[in-house]
Amino acid sequence: MTNERSEGTPLAAVVRDLSRTARSGLCVSVVMGAALASAADSADFESFYASKVSLPTIRDLAPTADIVGRGRSLGVDEAIAMAIGNNLAVAVERFGPLIAEAEASAAMGVYDPTLRADFRHEIEKTPLTSALAFAAATRDRTNGGGIGIEQEIPLIGATVSARYEARSLLTRLPTEQLSPRYDSSFFLTGRIPLLRGLVWNENWTNVKLRDIQSDAARDTFSLEAMDIVRETADAYWSLVAARDRVRVVQKSLETSRALAELARNRLAAGVASRLSVVEAEAGVAEREFDVITAANAYRRAQDVLVARILGRGLSAETQALITPEYDPLAFEMRTPDLSRAVEIAFRERPELAQARRRIEESEVELKLAQNQLLPQFDVEASFGYVGISGDPNPGGANLDFINVPGFTDPFIVIDADGAPPLQTGGFTSSDNRFFNRSGSENYSVRGVFSIPFPNTTARKRAVSRKLEFQRAKTNLAWREQEVVLEVRDAVRNLMASAMGIEAAERRRLMVEEQLRSERDRLEHGESTPFDVLQRESDLVDAESKKIAAVQTYRSAEIGLERAQGTILDFYDVVLDESGE
Repeated sequence: MTNERSEGTPLAAVVRDLSRTARSGLCVSVVMGAALASAADSADFESFYASKVSLPTIRDLAPTADIVGRGRSLGVDEAIAMAIGNNLAVAVERFGPLIAEAEASAAMGVYDPTLRADFRHEIEKTPLTSALAFAAATRDRTNGGGIGIEQEIPLIGATVSARYEARSLLTRLPTEQLSPRYDSSFFLTGRIPLLRGLVWNENWTNVKLRDIQSDAARDTFSLEAMDIVRETADAYWSLVAARDRVRVVQKSLETSRALAELARNRLAAGVASRLSVVEAEAGVAEREFDVITAANAYRRAQDVLVARILGRGLSAETQALITPEYDPLAFEMRTPDLSRAVEIAFRERPELAQARRRIEESEVELKLAQNQLLPQFDVEASFGYVGISGDPNPGGANLDFINVPGFTDPFIVIDADGAPPLQTGGFTSSDNRFFNRSGSENYSVRGVFSIPFPNTTARKRAVSRKLEFQRAKTNLAWREQEVVLEVRDAVRNLMASAMGIEAAERRRLMVEEQLRSERDRLEHGESTPFDVLQRESDLVDAESKKIAAVQTYRSAEIGLERAQGTILDFYDVVLDESGE
């Protein structure tokens, strides 16, 4: 944003001496959490308290009545800072970014590794059902458990796990060579989707959506702050205009009273008619009405601004008086560039940012829906070691027939020395079998394929998400069109109000000269107090129009900054969402 000054034009020369905000560069920090509360607690509310509530009374019509008496000095930047710090709407919206950020972090929590453990104790009795001579009823006791860790990999949707299991078996089964027997195993397992669920799965989609929603919450917070800034600035400059209006009508009242006194003196001297006195008194009554009206408008403007800046600190008993402070020489006439203003608005407006984020959300949801149209095809692979050890079973049967020449059991693996690969000992011996790479290696690879027919839910959801995506893009185009219209209107208002200031100033100068001439004629007996009052009324009207023109320009300037989305930068407002 740039403010351009046109030094050589008559318009700039006219308005160069008019008032403008003395932007002191105050940096407003809207601090989230406890810091905001402490800022409100530290607000010097007592400095706003007046000893007496200013209410309209007959004393407003007294000569030099102190209608706009001196109160708490306040610049526009400070007013905005207090309004943001004490506004409950901002206090509510400030939680939005913090909540959204916490939700975004929570969405990533699905990728935290999970530690799982289990334990079991079983006793199983089996009745005798075999005709073999050595067969008998059995009673098995199993103790064991396992522990492992599992984690899902972000983005691709794969899962990996590592698990260790161990168990001891105490049995009376005659065919079992070891009792107690100790089994242990350690496996690494991985599973990855190759079609449905690859990248655009539920968990990763939720992470992406939460990130987008976190940014959207900041935009909502900025929007609320922008509206508060605009309302406060408008209220501030309305108070300035109301104050200047009171001073103008008070001066006019004093002038009309002086003219009425002059008319009465001339009547007493016999050089004026009774009608001239009546006309002068009517002029006084009219200006007293103007003073009453202007004083009431001024006090109402005071209430509006006080309500803005005190926010939750305002109560029914609050008595406040504010004196606006600004540098009359800080006024700069601006010549906005419409094309650049629209370009800035497209970049800075939070409403457009929100519309773009809705497109992002719709696109993410569409990709998930399209991914769900694919069949499921997952591949799972595992590798691990299994170890066995134990003590000889005292109740085991004699299986010497295994060593009969020519007998071969395909389910028994014989070591190089001809003995079955069994090892005595407890879990330590069992674990050594695979930790020393002397255990039984196990490999597995399997695929899982599935697809629903006719997959109605996924197909209809994909159609719905595609329509949502198209609607979001159309909504952005609509919002951009609205922004273009708003910026065009704001630029036009600013230019028109600048020309209005020039016209109002020229009229004021001409009317002021007419009043001066009419007073000279009155001194030479060529005019009447009524004619002077008419000219003086014209001057009051011209000065009022000039005050209104300046207020309109300031409101148009604020409107342009809001339309561009740069109003926070214009008033040096910094929003801090850290919550510290």
